[in-house]
Amino acid sequence: MSLNTFQKIKYIFVLSKDLIGPYKSGLILTILLGFLNGLAGSIGIGVVIPLFSLFSNVAVEGTDFITRNVAWSFSFLHIPLTPAFLIAFMVALFALKALTQFFSKYNTEKLVARLEEDLRKDLFEKTLKADWPSLMEQKTGYLERVLLFDISNAASLLNQVSSSILIATSFIAYAFVAFKISSTVTLMTMGFGGILFFLFKPLFFKTRKISEEISATFKEVAHHVGENIIGAKIVKATSTEDRVISKGLHYFDKLRRARIKMSFYTYSLGQSLEPTGIAFVGLLFIFTYRTPEFNIAAFGVVVYLIQKMFSFIQSAQSQMQGFNGLIPYLESTAEYKTIAKNSVEVNRGTDDFEFNKSLEFKGIEFSYPRSGEILKNLNFSIQKGEVVGIIGPSGVGKTTVVDLLLRLLEPDGGQILLDGKNILKIDLKAWRNNIGYVPQDIFLLNDTIENNVKFYDETVTHEEIIKAIKMASIYDFVSELPDRFQTVVGERGIELSGGQRQRIVLARALARNPKILVLDEATSSVDTESEALIQKAISGLKGRVTILVIAHRLSTITNADKLMVLEEGRIIEEGRPEELLKNKSSHFYKAYHIKD
Repeated sequence: MSLNTFQKIKYIFVLSKDLIGPYKSGLILTILLGFLNGLAGSIGIGVVIPLFSLFSNVAVEGTDFITRNVAWSFSFLHIPLTPAFLIAFMVALFALKALTQFFSKYNTEKLVARLEEDLRKDLFEKTLKADWPSLMEQKTGYLERVLLFDISNAASLLNQVSSSILIATSFIAYAFVAFKISSTVTLMTMGFGGILFFLFKPLFFKTRKISEEISATFKEVAHHVGENIIGAKIVKATSTEDRVISKGLHYFDKLRRARIKMSFYTYSLGQSLEPTGIAFVGLLFIFTYRTPEFNIAAFGVVVYLIQKMFSFIQSAQSQMQGFNGLIPYLESTAEYKTIAKNSVEVNRGTDDFEFNKSLEFKGIEFSYPRSGEILKNLNFSIQKGEVVGIIGPSGVGKTTVVDLLLRLLEPDGGQILLDGKNILKIDLKAWRNNIGYVPQDIFLLNDTIENNVKFYDETVTHEEIIKAIKMASIYDFVSELPDRFQTVVGERGIELSGGQRQRIVLARALARNPKILVLDEATSSVDTESEALIQKAISGLKGRVTILVIAHRLSTITNADKLMVLEEGRIIEEGRPEELLKNKSSHFYKAYHIKD
């Protein structure tokens, strides 16, 4: 939707208010420096008028603003009005101009750097502390794109605002001095500049649209590249590299064409102003040189000031183009910030974690927005120290049970009770610190085995790491590695086998000394030997840790204290595995002997 200039400025202001509001004091300093910069520059060049008069042997006492005030200032300070002192005064003014400009730009860069850091810290923290449903909606590469690119461009808005302030204050100062020297010429110049601004207005709209296209395409590229690098093994195994590359090349070509169009509009605007300005100055000369009050020095200064004012108008147009280009990134950052702010995980619990008797799912109901009801009046209990297995077809809610237990999701109805207390009353951090979790999809850092077991927890000692690795039945393997615990596992653990990766993740969970251990299909993608080692680890924990095992491989849970069959969102069968195997009509018996 096209916005008029006023609406656009108002829109940018509303959008950016929350982002740059905390940096008002820095912007006020920029305003003061901008006025000082403009006055120093405009008066500095204005000194040419009395200087020209001295060199021309013309009486210095003139009627123009600059000459009168310079003569009065020198007289008041008892400084001789000589060429040497005038030149020194002019150099001092331009030195002041350079100094104020330096501090203005330096101050702005500091503000931009602070804004970038604050935004990145805020969004990264809010994202990691968002609730799980929001995180599930995240596209691969989107957060990286926002943190590294969109925020950088959105923070540049502060630079644009600061530059605009510097341009506006300098323009006002130059216009004031020019107006005092020749009000007619100055008013004509400002009127002409305003006409040019509106003539080029359609170009601003085009550049904004192109910027929106570039921003959207960058996100698509980040998602496409990130998604296919993660799935590179499948891409290569299915020989689809060329199709993946072709789609990527389409995005790259789209970016190239958008950049060329952006350059065309930007440079055509910029390069057209100089000849337009020269033509305008020529017309001014023809219009004024026959008038009685014409002064070549004054005209020269006014022309210089006009040239500066034209450059300010050109800069203002560039700033407006810059604003147009930054709006998509500002919108993206503001939108992400709002979503992250509204998605922060709520911790309603304050009680400590205490587990002495049982964990119970009581009348649990749960639905996903897109797939409907998944759990229906789910009831089961686990006694402290038990090993309990859950089996069932895909899509019946086994992983949902895990997510509810991890408090990544909250039930729509019913309660999860720990020793009779609703777990939502327990402090969330305390709850998760006592839950060990081994997922089916392994997540390892591109770091050492030791750091993967510690997983950012510096309170875990080396002795605890050794103990956890022994409990996970992977100590012998680690001990035989040349770098032992300092062995780097590679990106996503690529240097290790699937079973080794899974046991490193199990050691990570055990190093936290959990009271409850959850294994979500942890043996579904490992070999028989690795499965046997994981079973050995589970058997070693029996009675000491309460263990919930979600399994596809039935052999994993044959030694469990209790087995439950989940189907259509409820428990349809439960009992000891050996007893269920004796009952030929049981679901477990049929599933176990399906190969027969």
